[in-house]
Amino acid sequence: MKSLKYSGLRAIHFLLVVTGATLAATAQDAFPVEKGGKYSISLGDQRLEIDPATGGRVTSLLLHGRDFLTDSTVNNFNWGSTFWLSPQSDWNWPPSAEIDNKPYTVQVAGKTISMTSAKDPGTGLTVTKEISGDAKTASFLFKYIITNRSDHSQKAAPWEVTRVKPGGIAFFPTGNDQARGGLLRSATVQNGIFWYTYQTDKLPLKGDRQIYADGSKGWLAQVNEGVILIKKFPDIPLDKIAPKEGEIELFASEVTDSNPGYVEIEHQGPYEEIQPGASLTWETVWYLRKLPAGIREETGDGALAGYVQKIVK
Repeated sequence: MKSLKYSGLRAIHFLLVVTGATLAATAQDAFPVEKGGKYSISLGDQRLEIDPATGGRVTSLLLHGRDFLTDSTVNNFNWGSTFWLSPQSDWNWPPSAEIDNKPYTVQVAGKTISMTSAKDPGTGLTVTKEISGDAKTASFLFKYIITNRSDHSQKAAPWEVTRVKPGGIAFFPTGNDQARGGLLRSATVQNGIFWYTYQTDKLPLKGDRQIYADGSKGWLAQVNEGVILIKKFPDIPLDKIAPKEGEIELFASEVTDSNPGYVEIEHQGPYEEIQPGASLTWETVWYLRKLPAGIREETGDGALAGYVQKIVK
């Protein structure tokens, strides 16, 4: 049996990890609040805002009132955090409006917002998003359910696409496949961690502005101006990645004098067969934190990667 002193130290350490990022969440937090047809979930100084009328999209992710995501003033189509079906080669562009930006039906049960799309006319698939907050871990929980409402089998993978401000660093543990894409000039791998730093002068003038990569350990992080967003999700093997896609993908838009641009941090789940009437369920967890003092916001910083590992373990 562990001593009370040791257990107490462990409890204090956990409390510091969770609350050291201004996370004074309480049991009364996490209940969805509706205003004008839109919903918010608060966890202490964090607030997640959701609009069922715009594809069930996450419109804002705030810490101390400051939004970590980009809004529609940066790009009136690609903003906030959305959900797509992978691979993109099945639909090219634009994504299914029913899934990406048209209204979802919404229900609230306890601490969970459940939103369901209309059928995608091309596939007969629908998407349900179940979103809730966990006060104990100060995290936001996302469950995505793809349901096949057609009369024939379909293959698809879940795909979460989150737009953040440029100038930060995206990083994740490397997997078993070599990364590819036009943004590799701004990327490096150090001690098993893949680092991408947004650099305007290294953006490709033509061709793709993406990175396609296999990850490991099931996490992806983005740090920007002292705040970090960590996404935790089930790691998938190479043979479950959708055709021509990556388990983790990054995209960088162009920056102009009149537009600051944005970066997409994306991850995908398993590419699987979905029988008529059946569903594929996929979950991810978001942790938003103020970066602790003493951890540098720098490419290759071992303490930064180690901090994430402690959060997601």
